[in-house]
Parts: sequence; structure tokens; C-alpha cells
Amino acid sequence: MNKKNLLNISLALNVVFACVCLYQSFLLLKSGETALVVANSLPALNDNDALFMGEARMGDCEWSMLLSDATCKTLAFNGNTIKGELERLDQLFQGVSPRKLFLMYGEQELLDGCGVGEISERYDELVSRLKERFPATECVLISVLPVWKETDNEFNLKMSSEIKNLNIFIKSIASRHNYPFVDLYGDLSTSEGNLDPRYMTAFGSQLNYTAYVIIKERLNNFL
Repeated sequence: MNKKNLLNISLALNVVFACVCLYQSFLLLKSGETALVVANSLPALNDNDALFMGEARMGDCEWSMLLSDATCKTLAFNGNTIKGELERLDQLFQGVSPRKLFLMYGEQELLDGCGVGEISERYDELVSRLKERFPATECVLISVLPVWKETDNEFNLKMSSEIKNLNIFIKSIASRHNYPFVDLYGDLSTSEGNLDPRYMTAFGSQLNYTAYVIIKERLNNFL
């Protein structure tokens, strides 16, 4: 075998190896094993910060830009769950006491098949731990937002019912801990309980700019 053939084989093997590595990274991210990725991408935190924590639709917004406030920082990301947040809580805060925490959780765990009762228990545990750790910090609990999936009315009906029930529990958790509860579900939903088409992008349940402006106006009262 000549040197040219050996070189071609070597290059081909390198390409295959690179593809395998990329695929393995994709599987890790898809399975939710993102602790290291999240830790490496966290913004620098300070005591005066207002932190937006939660799932995909909380993380899809760059809150510092929307609110024109550099102290508003995003700690939410796609696939995040209350269970995962509880496991990495100590990693998120090291020597920092934020002035405000905005929490939006529950949708991802509903999509994962968790029951409303189980999610509520986890949520209450998260709020209890945050309150114990940051007694001077106000937590603002935000309702789970409406969803919508085209041509899947069974999914829409099921999720609408579960989200409404979960929001009742979240409101009671906020009341029990003496924290504000912001109900955005009614602001963004249709009469059937689905996400209003006026507030969604072409990708279904993703929120458009108009939706985030509405959310901004509601949350400004707490900033």
C-alpha cells in the first residue's frame, strides 16, 4: 500500500472519529446530561441580579435585552426540569444572594409524562430550598404557559387540562411561601386553553416577540 492510500485512509478514519464524537455529544445533550455545558455557559452572577430560572420558553428570551437591564440574567434552558434544578442547585449559586428570582417550571416534566402531584411536590421542595438559602430574596412564581400542537387535538386537550391543574398547585405554593404568583396562562391562551396563534412562531409552541412583550409588561411590576 503506497503512502497516498495510507494518507487517504488516515483522513477517512479521522472524519469518522470526529463524526462519532459529535454524535455522542448530541446524545448527551438530548438525554439531559448537560450539567457541564450549563455550568460552562452560566453568566457571571452578582448579589444585585434578578435571575430568570426555568425551562425552554423562559430560556428562549434574553431578559437583559428585553428589560434593558444588565442585572436581569437568564438561567433557563431547553430540557431543564425541577428535578434537574434540585440536583445542581449548589452549582448555580456560589457566594451569591440574588435580589430576585423568577421561576417558570412544570411544562417539561408534563411533557416527560410526570404527574401533576409529583411535579407539585418537586416544585414545593425547590421553592423551600431557595427560601431557606436566600431568605431575603423574593421568588416570583410564574404559571406554566399554554401549548399547542398542530393536528393533535388529543395532546392539546390533555396538556391544557394538566397545565390548568398544575397552575392551581403553583399558585398555592406561592401563597404558602408568601411569594407572588403571576398567571400568564390566561394572557396567552385561547378560549379552548391552547396557545393563541397570535403569540406563537412558525414552530408552534415557541413564543414570538409579541408574547414576550406581554410577559415583560406583567413582570415589570416586580422589578
